[in-house]
Amino acid sequence: MDRQELDRLQTYLRRMLNPEIGIAARARRDDMAEVILGDDPIGRVTLDDEDGDRAYNVTIPIEMPSATPNLNEAVRGKFGNPRLRVVPRPKKTDSSEIYLDDEYIAVLFRDDASGRTWTFEMAVLDIDLDPDGLG
Repeated sequence: MDRQELDRLQTYLRRMLNPEIGIAARARRDDMAEVILGDDPIGRVTLDDEDGDRAYNVTIPIEMPSATPNLNEAVRGKFGNPRLRVVPRPKKTDSSEIYLDDEYIAVLFRDDASGRTWTFEMAVLDIDLDPDGLG
């Protein structure tokens, strides 16, 4: 991913998650970048261009502060965005959907049976980064 592509992705993530998110290129890996919030790396972006279309997978681990987590509080706290909300998925107990207001944007997967660790996964299509597009 070149700098222009990373800048477009950063603009998109700032609009969707937090206006202070940054994207930093990863040394020796042109298919991966770091997601930064404040001074801390919080996750990564990987490039998928196998089928000829460029897409990006944003993966961010989320640790729950207690054994009985409030997923909405944890997700909102991680990104500092009160507009995010967690909605249970029908017939699924290991994952939930993430919405920005009424727009579906990502999935939150439970990593362990205790429910203490989760992974935020957001697929971003190249067309989402188009400034003239709807994304």
